[in-house]
Amino acid sequence: MIFIDDTAYKEFKELLDNANVDSYNVRIAIDRVGCSGPIFGVFIDEADENDEVEVIKDITFISEKSIIKEYGGFIFVSSEENNGMGLGMKPVVSPSSGCGSCSGCH
Repeated sequence: MIFIDDTAYKEFKELLDNANVDSYNVRIAIDRVGCSGPIFGVFIDEADENDEVEVIKDITFISEKSIIKEYGGFIFVSSEENNGMGLGMKPVVSPSSGCGSCSGCH
């Protein structure tokens, strides 16, 4: 469900530590849907019966089963792998673009 190498893991854990989170239970969810498809966000949460859970070192990654089924899980990339643009996260299965039906999209 989660693909993260040691470099990306270290960056992500540092982000959590710098945010002074009270838990390393991290939910990956759809934050909003834009013209180019869903935008995923992360936040601290607890798992429930509708979730898939994967523990990697100190971090527990949580996501709804339906999101994992649709997007195949998530890949975290380090800032270096992301061309210096900071830590990144993308779904394993890329969502199809909705720009054909969105006015004002280019």
